[in-house]
Amino acid sequence: MPGKWFIRLLLSYLPIFILVIFSLSIIFFAIVNNVSREQAQRANEVFMEQVLVQLDRTLEFNSQQIMKETSYNDELKGYYFKSSQEVFESLVVPSKKLRETIGSLPLVDSIYMYRTADEMVLSKNVIMPLSEFGDQEFARKILREGAPPKWFPVRPYREFADEPPTNVITLVRNVPLLSGDRGFIVVNVGVQVLAKYILDMSSSKFSYIQLEDQNGTAILNANAPQNGSEINSAVSAYTGWIIHSGLRDGGLFHVFSRIHWIWLGITAGTLIMGFVWFILATKRNYRPVEVIVEQIRHFAKQKSQLLIANGGNDEFRFIETALNRLVEQSNKYEQQHQDDLLYRRQYFFQETIKGTRAISPEEWIGELNGLESTHELKCLIVAVIEIDKYQEFISAYHQRDQSLLKFVVKSVVNEIAGKHAIPVWSEWIANERLGVLYGTASDEEASLRILKNMGEELRLWVENHLHFSVTSGIGSGVVEVTEIPLSFEDARNALKYKTVLGGAGTFLYSEMNAKSSDTIYRNLDIIRKLTSCFKQNNEEWELIFEEMFLNLHNNLSSKEEIIIAVNYLNYHLNQSLEEMAYEYRRNWDLEIYPKLSGIVGKFETLDEVKVQYHDLLGETFDHIRRMREKRSGHTLILDIKSYIEEQYADPNLSLQMISDHFQLNTKYISQLFKDEMGEKFVDYLALLRIRHARQLLEETNAAIQDIAMKVGYTHSLSFIRLFKKVMNVTPGDYRKQKAM
Repeated sequence: MPGKWFIRLLLSYLPIFILVIFSLSIIFFAIVNNVSREQAQRANEVFMEQVLVQLDRTLEFNSQQIMKETSYNDELKGYYFKSSQEVFESLVVPSKKLRETIGSLPLVDSIYMYRTADEMVLSKNVIMPLSEFGDQEFARKILREGAPPKWFPVRPYREFADEPPTNVITLVRNVPLLSGDRGFIVVNVGVQVLAKYILDMSSSKFSYIQLEDQNGTAILNANAPQNGSEINSAVSAYTGWIIHSGLRDGGLFHVFSRIHWIWLGITAGTLIMGFVWFILATKRNYRPVEVIVEQIRHFAKQKSQLLIANGGNDEFRFIETALNRLVEQSNKYEQQHQDDLLYRRQYFFQETIKGTRAISPEEWIGELNGLESTHELKCLIVAVIEIDKYQEFISAYHQRDQSLLKFVVKSVVNEIAGKHAIPVWSEWIANERLGVLYGTASDEEASLRILKNMGEELRLWVENHLHFSVTSGIGSGVVEVTEIPLSFEDARNALKYKTVLGGAGTFLYSEMNAKSSDTIYRNLDIIRKLTSCFKQNNEEWELIFEEMFLNLHNNLSSKEEIIIAVNYLNYHLNQSLEEMAYEYRRNWDLEIYPKLSGIVGKFETLDEVKVQYHDLLGETFDHIRRMREKRSGHTLILDIKSYIEEQYADPNLSLQMISDHFQLNTKYISQLFKDEMGEKFVDYLALLRIRHARQLLEETNAAIQDIAMKVGYTHSLSFIRLFKKVMNVTPGDYRKQKAM
């Protein structure tokens, strides 16, 4: 049988239980009401957006059809361009076509055409002078102010002067479209027809819609209740009209909505009351426990002093406490040790692939966890896996989710390698890059083939299971541990082709290096020359531009190949202009480069993309030239360029030599050169020398050593390294390619 203490506790907390149940019930109803409100608002918002989108699409369709008819339909154009003696083709045919056009366009009430040559107006019913036409005031306003780009707000319209006006909205299009020197065409949509069209879409017992034009004139106001509550409003980006929507009054929804705050107040008061009651009951019921605790604490204190004084056996209690603390501290140190091992392993991995320090075979074998012994591996290959569009990735996911997704990618890499029985070691070497070291028992060719398949398998898995993509760059195979940095560098270079070929791919360095002579890359040399001339404001860029597109045309390049070439041109131009002063590239950053990027993938023919590119690049070229001519250092930099052209073969040519010649400070010349030319002096001189070296390689049979001397290099090795860095091939291979 329960004792008094049990009954006392039960009676103390039972009222709190009842209050909590009551509060939860009220909270439930409040939440249900709030959810219903949010759902109603969302449904109303979707309903309003659907009406607005459908209306915009209908009006935009009418606008596009009118533009199409006035631009391409010879029957309508005959009214403006045929001789007035050809009555049938200049009046009858256009009038008939007007009636057909009105019948084919939804919502259109009337259309008339004004001809500038004789100030005549043609509608589906009549042709008359503008002075007798019922809508002459509006037509003269268009003649004075020009055709507005969007639909004209609500206005009165009459075809004949003696008939009552009707309210319409109007679209005006010039003929021809750009100049309008032949006249214009006016399309009227009746407001009543438009209102009926909206009412047919928005018929609802619970919602209503109001529509106003940009001047606030009501287009639709018939179905708005007197006491309705407005929820949403929006402005059409196409017409500028304002749409209002809301819910009609009435029903339980509004009843619950009005007492919403009362519910919240009752709930808050009940919870506060229950909380106070809970504290008082707990405090009262805890008093006996508190007395017992105080007694135990007092006894323990006396006992402890007694044990210490008398050397009793209760020190086991102290030993137990010490052991517990020791175990806790040991676990803590063990966890710290594991964390340190993880960080040290990651650091060792980065040192290995980057070659920042020498690593002995013993140290390598000791750290190798997951790969087999280096004596059993024939080939070591480094791959770099990069998350595509990393800025979007970090914007879309929380920091914790990013870490989890990176862990998933790393785990999938290890799992795929395990499935192929290939030892692997992977670590994140940058925020967006995962470094992977593979060890295989096969030769390099077979190993690369397997790794490419594994890269594609990883790419497909990520695309199918995650909401982002990855790109893999696979380096060349090496045998020695000390050569691993070479494979890593090749993997990073392979990954650079992502800019040209796009993301979500697997790039082998060996294949990318071999493709330099294929169709995709035959224009890269031309693009580099074009970029250099363009940045230096050399008008020869247009000739090189023509050569580039002539090659694309003569080689019957596919659309994919054209897109790759154009993307590469965009990339090089943007990289070059970023080095110039801001006033030079401001127009490029804000207007030209976004337009160039928008052309890619949206063209039909090669000539089309050629014309658009030529116009935009010509505009940028003229802008930079005008800016340079305004600057005080423009003439000086031209003199310096001429001096460099004369002395480029001198091995001693330097900024100091130029400063001595022109009696100027080297820092000033360096900064001026970078601002005006968009690149450093040493880069400009290197490219100039390489350009002359290429000409000698193509036109003469001189030895590489002699050519190096002629372009200003005393050591042929330095010349060969620079040539390969710029052209991606050695001078000897370049001569062979040009001889083929």
